[in-house]
Amino acid sequence: MANSTIVPQRVRWGPVDGLPAGVRILDENEAEVDFMAWAALERELNQRLMPQLFSHAPAFGFETRDHHGKRDWLVQLVNPQSERFCDVWFGVNPDDGWAFDGLVHFGDSDPHVWQSYQRYSDGTYRRLPSFASSLDQFKYATKGS
Repeated sequence: MANSTIVPQRVRWGPVDGLPAGVRILDENEAEVDFMAWAALERELNQRLMPQLFSHAPAFGFETRDHHGKRDWLVQLVNPQSERFCDVWFGVNPDDGWAFDGLVHFGDSDPHVWQSYQRYSDGTYRRLPSFASSLDQFKYATKGS
């Protein structure tokens, strides 16, 4: 590995910039470092991020969804029956007027962010201050389900 320094990165959902499903990976100056297509991103999310999301590892997955005729516009965390558990936002914060921040946010379509993660150059994700230690604990505490 030429550069062994692990640095924080920003991400931005590709379809909002006219790209296919996947994320643009940006450095701290917002210069594009790479583009990760959906198939590779979905694998990374399942391997590196999913274990951090729940206190009990359910058989959940990530799916892209079309929205008002826009292909792969949304990403959702879904249960084994493909029912939406929550929304996933790459690079924008719905609680801050949809401002770009480069983080990965999980929450409800109210919108309300439950948890946020920073991607790092080694493909890991680190949670930022959040409402609960896991998505299932947060949803159980707030929705009673």
